This record gives sequence, structure tokens and C-alpha cells, in this order.
Amino acid sequence: MSKIKVIVPVVTAEWNDETKKMIEGYKEPDTELDVVSIEKGTGSLECTYDEIYAELATVQTAEAAERDGFDGVIIYCFCDPGLWAAKEKLSIPITGIGEASMHFASALGNKFTIISAGPASHFPNQVRRAYDKLKLYGFQHKCVSVRSLKIPVIDLEGDKKTEERRLMEEARQAVEEDGADVIVLGCGWMMGVEERISKELGVPAIIPGVAALKMCESLIRMGLAQSKRCFAFPPEKERIV
Repeated sequence: MSKIKVIVPVVTAEWNDETKKMIEGYKEPDTELDVVSIEKGTGSLECTYDEIYAELATVQTAEAAERDGFDGVIIYCFCDPGLWAAKEKLSIPITGIGEASMHFASALGNKFTIISAGPASHFPNQVRRAYDKLKLYGFQHKCVSVRSLKIPVIDLEGDKKTEERRLMEEARQAVEEDGADVIVLGCGWMMGVEERISKELGVPAIIPGVAALKMCESLIRMGLAQSKRCFAFPPEKERIV
């Protein structure tokens, strides 16, 4: 049996049950999932400033998961707050839903589009943050566009019809105008429209939470984790928080 801690890096627990319900449908029968939020941070992550508030608590929660005997960790936000710091600190595999979804998208097509969420006023910021991650992970040459629903993250559950309509509009433009082979849903709480995208547009749609789950399960079963040659353990020293 594999035990995986899923960290939702926001201070509200309102997303936890829905997150667990969604990814439970894709897990292996012997995988046990525990979905938790963090104690200090923000209610949603829509800019780099928000990420900074979430990173330390996310890494500390991941450290606690390893101490508690979990076999793997998933950071459940597309911006992957604290992911590389946690890779340094942990010896068990840890995956972020953003990084994992880009790996899967790259394997399924030559070009992909990321559709993000966030307020319309912050769209240029969303694009910049997405390309920062693409460069960090080495996928900038595969991404043909970053689009946005222009809906704040905390409003995604408020009007599912509007969310689905906007997702289909942006996905269709990504395929027809940008030439995308694959659509990456750029938020962990975009759920339920991936099958429609695939059916109507003829391209795969990646659910980032599922991509991270399957990657984490695979790493655990293969007995693999991040290379300590690349992600060396942090040196021992006093750290005050």
C-alpha cells in the first residue's frame, strides 16, 4: 500500500473534500490519500506574492508527511509553491501538479496551451508566472500559448456553467488559432470539462491533479525519488521562522 499526502497550499479547507473525491477516482486500489490544507498562507494563489506566503508552510507540511511515514507527497496548486525546496529536503518522491501536467502534455503532443484562472486584471501577471515555470522546467519550447478564464480562483465553484463555457472558448481558440495539440488545465480546481474538450476538439486535456497523482504513484512503485545530486539535502544550520 502507498500513502500519499496531498497538500492544498491555501489556508481554507473548503477545496479538500472535492479534491479528494476527484482524484480518488483515478488512484490505484492500494493507494491511500490524505488531503490537507496549510495553516498559514492565503485563501488562493494568484500571484507571486501569494506564492511566497504559501511556500514555507507547504514545505513544512511536506516534511511532516515524511516524518509521519507517507510514501509520497503532492503539492496541489499549479504554481507548485515550494516544490523544489521540498525536493531538496525530502527523500520521498514529491510532485507538483504544474510540473507533472507539463511532463504529460509534452509526451502527448508537440505543442500545448495552458489555460489558467485568475482575475482579468492580473492576466499579464499570470502569463509571466506561467512562462517562469515553463523556463524552470524546460518546457518553454513546447508551450504555444497561455490563456486565462479571467475568473478568480475562489469563484471557480460559484458558476460552473460560466467556467465550462469559458474553458471551451479558450480551448477552442488554443487549438484553432494557436495550433495546440494538448490542453493543460492550469488550475487544480478546473474539473469536469476535460472529456468535452477531448471529444469536441479532438485533443487530450490534462487534469493536473491526476497527472501528479499518477506520476507520484509511479515513482513510489518504481522505488524512485528526486536525485540528491541535483536536489541535495539542505546544509545543517540555524533557521529562524
